Amino acid sequence: FGVVGDGGSHTPFSAAGMTGKENNDPNESPVTDDTEPFYRDYTASKTKSTQSSAGVKMIEDIIYWKNPVHSAVVLASGLAWFYFTTLGGFTIISALSLIAGVHLILSVFYNSFLTFRGQEAAGGSKAPQIDADAAKKAVEGAASQLNAALQWYWGLLGAADLMSALYVAGVLLVTWCLGSWFEAYTYLFLAFVVAFSVPVAYQTNKAVCDDALDKVKVQFNHAVGMVQAKIPRAGKAADGKKES
Repeated sequence: FGVVGDGGSHTPFSAAGMTGKENNDPNESPVTDDTEPFYRDYTASKTKSTQSSAGVKMIEDIIYWKNPVHSAVVLASGLAWFYFTTLGGFTIISALSLIAGVHLILSVFYNSFLTFRGQEAAGGSKAPQIDADAAKKAVEGAASQLNAALQWYWGLLGAADLMSALYVAGVLLVTWCLGSWFEAYTYLFLAFVVAFSVPVAYQTNKAVCDDALDKVKVQFNHAVGMVQAKIPRAGKAADGKKES
């Protein structure tokens, strides 16, 4: 590319022109700026975010039954797992060992059959690899989230946010009551079933659910406000001492 000058000659773009700096001295070397490339590659930052968003979208599609066949397979597999590890008498370790053993035997027989027929083994000879950069970023993201949660809880212990402390106390009271009724594995099973039922039901009846949730939230905030109003504050106590 170039700029047409006098006499129809083409003057090429220089690095000085791209950086906004002029170089009028012909004896000086051209001014270059290597801090940034000529163009910005927007696809590099979108590749990994696209991969993570694709994984989230896949989970959402399964939960919201976008593909009924896939959702039904996942639900049936989960229910079978909970059945075998509870009523079936299998422990988690024994169930994992059984599944891994069956998968190994079937894979060996199937690939041996393909090799006998002169075909390449299923999946090829190269095993799937984990992206080290993606794993590093995932660990860093998890560490930052954990640090933020610790900082938030540390603020609760220091009475920095009384409203949030009351919320947490209420949640802990509810979990204590639930823990005295069933074991954690039972609630894991219930959470699995709820994940395949509640989101779809909420999406179907969103207006009714939002109205009911708003009413519950208003009543809860009113109750918390009444409790918070009865708690003496340091500012009011100091004002009372000054007046006396």
